[in-house]
Amino acid sequence: MTARTSDGTRTRGTLGTGSGVPETTETAARARTRRAILEAATSVLSADKSASLADVAQAAHVGRTTLHRYFPERADLVEAIGAEAVERTRAAITAARLDVGDPAAALRRLAFEYFDLGPWYMVLFNEVADGEPEFWAEAEEAEEPVRALLRRGQADGVVDDQLSVSWLVRTLWWTLFNAWSMAAEGEVSRADALRMALRSIEGVALARPARNPS
Repeated sequence: MTARTSDGTRTRGTLGTGSGVPETTETAARARTRRAILEAATSVLSADKSASLADVAQAAHVGRTTLHRYFPERADLVEAIGAEAVERTRAAITAARLDVGDPAAALRRLAFEYFDLGPWYMVLFNEVADGEPEFWAEAEEAEEPVRALLRRGQADGVVDDQLSVSWLVRTLWWTLFNAWSMAAEGEVSRADALRMALRSIEGVALARPARNPS
C-alpha cells in the first residue's frame, strides 16, 4: 500500500483517462470531495463494519457514481483510509514532540494525539487485519520515533526496561483500541475513555518511580 494523503497525491485511478491533468494533482474541488468521502467512510465504517458503499455515499452527500469514480471498489476505499491513517499517525507523532523533555510526559502527549486517530484505526483493524503486510510495514516505519522515545525512556529509567519496546507499542495500541471501543459503544464518555487509557498506559509502561513524580 503506497502512502497517499487526502489531496490525492499518488492516488491510483482518481482521474479519468485523457483528462489532461497529471495523476499526481487534483483540482481543489476534487480534493475536497475525496476528503469528504474518506471522512464519511471512516465515520460510517468505524461505527458499523457491515456498512455498504451506498451508506458511505449517503453520509458523504455524493451519489454512488461519484463515489465509484474516486474508489471503484471497497478495497480501494480501505486502502486510501489506510494511507491517510499513516499520514495522520506521522502528524500526531510530530505534534507530540517526542524528542522534547521528559519521556513520560512525551508518552502522555503521544497517547493524547493518538486518541483522535480512533475511527481510522477502528476501520483498519476490522477491514485490513493481517491481510495487508505492506500497509502494516509502512505503519510500523512511521512509528520509529515512538520506539526511539521508549528506548530513551528505558535508558533514562523512566520506562520499564523489563518490557520490550515491541510489547510497549502493542500495549499502547491495545489500550487505545479498548478506549475507542468503549467510547463508541457509549459505555464511557470520550473524556473518561482518554483518562483511563492514559492511566492504563502509564501503569504498564512507566517504571515505578516515574508513575508518581514528585
